[in-house]
Amino acid sequence: MKILFRLLLFYCVFSGASMSHAAQEPGAVEIRVKTLLIDQESQMPVIVLEVVSDKRTLPIWINVAEARAIALEIEHVTLPRPLTHDLIRNMLKAMGATLQRVTITELRHNTYFALLTLVTNGQKLEIDSRPSDAIAIALRMNAPIFASRQVLAQAKPLPAASPSMKQTQSKLGIQTQNLTPELAKLLDSQQHQGVLVADVKLGGAAMKAGLQRGDIITKIDGQAIFSATNLEAAIQAAKSPGKITLEVIKKGKPTTVVIDLPSS
Repeated sequence: MKILFRLLLFYCVFSGASMSHAAQEPGAVEIRVKTLLIDQESQMPVIVLEVVSDKRTLPIWINVAEARAIALEIEHVTLPRPLTHDLIRNMLKAMGATLQRVTITELRHNTYFALLTLVTNGQKLEIDSRPSDAIAIALRMNAPIFASRQVLAQAKPLPAASPSMKQTQSKLGIQTQNLTPELAKLLDSQQHQGVLVADVKLGGAAMKAGLQRGDIITKIDGQAIFSATNLEAAIQAAKSPGKITLEVIKKGKPTTVVIDLPSS
């Protein structure tokens, strides 16, 4: 255990993990993971972070491996063997270290920087990290996530939503994405047909019926669904007010969700 602790200290000193003004900035704002998307233009994963106090968003384009690690954690998927971020969590816990917070400190040359703030044996350590790795670890250790005001001021716009996504959101209170092979891989899903629920509006018709983020819609009223556009057409054809029956894959298991459609 002492060897592991020394290795961590070595990493802290020689990886450029010095104290950051942004990390200590009193105005750093708490954020949380809102959703994980695939940018339809670049086909790259995007983690969408949301300011807790005012719902401003901070999208960060990340690599597939880190996106998968984040997706598995937010959807509570348990794997038989630990992945890299699970291993880091297990090591930190075994050393008695607490992850106090994660801070996304700055955006420099289109690259985001983050710090892990660890406390162990009364000693505080600041460790340099990519935001994607830092978020994956924070989720596993139930640690709060912050962003500096500088980062929020430089936030890029969200990937453009298709008209069908906007219409589906207004009717059911959900945002959907085509279930591409990339998304299926991120979610460690064997399902390759259907539409992924990317986000669910609080208090919307879908949430009231029990639909959740990460669910995969495969059929609507017995009709197979292959794309978000396909889903939108089926919803538009349904009578309103009325009911629609969705066949859904929820955490790997098939289930049925009945939604009351609001009046148009």
